Amino acid sequence: MRAEDAGARTWLYAALAGWAVCVWGLALFGMGGSIDRLDDDPSLRQALPSPTARGEERLGPLAQYGDVAARPLFTDNRRPQPFVIDPMGDTGEAGNDFDYMLTSVLRTPDLQMVILQPSGGGEPVRVKQGGAPESAPGWVLQSVDARKAVFAGPEGERTLELRVFDGVGGQPPTQVAAPAADAAGMSGRAPAAVADADMVVEPPRATGGSQPPMDATGPGQEADSAPDAAVSQQAAQEQVEMIRRRIEERRARLRQDEMARSNQRANQKK
Repeated sequence: MRAEDAGARTWLYAALAGWAVCVWGLALFGMGGSIDRLDDDPSLRQALPSPTARGEERLGPLAQYGDVAARPLFTDNRRPQPFVIDPMGDTGEAGNDFDYMLTSVLRTPDLQMVILQPSGGGEPVRVKQGGAPESAPGWVLQSVDARKAVFAGPEGERTLELRVFDGVGGQPPTQVAAPAADAAGMSGRAPAAVADADMVVEPPRATGGSQPPMDATGPGQEADSAPDAAVSQQAAQEQVEMIRRRIEERRARLRQDEMARSNQRANQKK
């Protein structure tokens, strides 16, 4: 290969190889072998800093800081607040917060479980015997009866009675309107019933000179209800008569149609 055809990479490799050969040759002649440590020179040593004199104590006696406990800084009224250290640690506060209602009880030979509902509302919680709610791990379900459940917690045992419907809340039943004919019939029968009752039940007659006042459901009210009953009966009779006429007209049309078809078939045969 001629030197004129060599590329830049070839010249770079050649320069690196020549530099390595030069370093190797200098190392053979003792390059770096004459380097040695200097002799100890006391004048070059730096003196250590001397310790300063101890100052006065910054903290005073413990009695001087009595106001720190008597007037706490992080309270609203700057007065000491009572507190209790729960041995259960972080779960102590959650364990004491047990406010549930017993809504369902499930008892089988292999499973004892209850369903709790938070008193403030929320999703129901299922708890098996020996377990505890997630929001109150300190309360463990001990026993399950037909209508109650017993939980044991930091405050002792607590019995929850099964909640029953007390008639408060819910939606009222749907009001079903009676048919008009039934209403008319009932209105027509009501005065008769009142009249019968008035006929059967009579107020006792006084033996003295005065008689007791007449009842509110007396002949006056009976006379007022009589026209209404007559009007209702007349309307019912008119409605029945109208239906009867429509049936007769329908039958007449059917007979006419049948006669027309029979005549048409007779004409076709001729």
